[in-house]
Amino acid sequence: MEELMVKRIKLAAALTMILCLLAACATRTNVPESGELSKHSITVGNRDRMYLLYTPAKINELSDPLPLVLVFHGGGGTARGISKEVGRSLHAIADRERFLIAYPHAVDKIWDFGAGTISESLDDRIDDRAYFEAVLDELTAAHPIDRQRIFATGISRGGQASYFVACTFPDRIRAIAPVAMPMPTFMLDLCQNAQDVGVAILNGTEDPLVPYDGGQITVGRRERGEVMSTIETAAFWRLRNNCKEEPTANSIIDPVKDRMQVHKTSWEDCEYDPVVLYRIERGGHTWPSGRQYLPRFLVGRVNRDIDGATEIWSFFSRFR
Repeated sequence: MEELMVKRIKLAAALTMILCLLAACATRTNVPESGELSKHSITVGNRDRMYLLYTPAKINELSDPLPLVLVFHGGGGTARGISKEVGRSLHAIADRERFLIAYPHAVDKIWDFGAGTISESLDDRIDDRAYFEAVLDELTAAHPIDRQRIFATGISRGGQASYFVACTFPDRIRAIAPVAMPMPTFMLDLCQNAQDVGVAILNGTEDPLVPYDGGQITVGRRERGEVMSTIETAAFWRLRNNCKEEPTANSIIDPVKDRMQVHKTSWEDCEYDPVVLYRIERGGHTWPSGRQYLPRFLVGRVNRDIDGATEIWSFFSRFR
């Protein structure tokens, strides 16, 4: 009986941690960085908010405007947590390639998009649209940012946030790279008129929380909203960007022989911007080359064939 109780307690703790969704719930050693990660306060409406900003080393020596990458944490996560996880690789790239990284932070660790199952269930509604706009306004006013090279990425509900800002501010967001998240069905109307936005999608085929083939997101036994399939999501953006149906390139990335591989499909022949799909075979609800932050049976496997930050910046860096 006592052994069964211990198992139940461990399972409950693990399910709670799922809500962190790469939020650095576990303590980890900070990776030495050349640049600076600083905290910034901002008031939106009557509410005090914050975000983190990573500034690469020797930025004052540069005269050209800098790209900006927004990185959104998942549900239950924090700006600090995602900066530790993604920043292990992305900060070094920012130091080398010279771009700023902003990590927005959600109230009570959950983004409110104004619609959808999760937002509609919140007792305390938050105007995150106004917050995202205020962060962009403050950053572009305070720093030499290239306004034609502002990008967004994020995992899980942070991936939803990247779709949201692309469709809400299509004149400000140049490209997005959502991870472990097809497009939510409630954003279909919002995104119908979006165009001139490059899209790279990185989804695992064996994600136990967010189904690759579409349907309900489930955490434990709770339904958290419906998503399109990954193929439908790629097709939606291919049509929005007026790309030809046939892909221009297909490749298999498989340097690590672990029964996982990445199928990369690119649509480059477009009136507007390219669309790229990374189909991560046997991949879970995880960041490519990130931590196995929870057991595989809860979140699936981490793919080691690609580094998420490297692939995402490689995509973003194409936009000039």
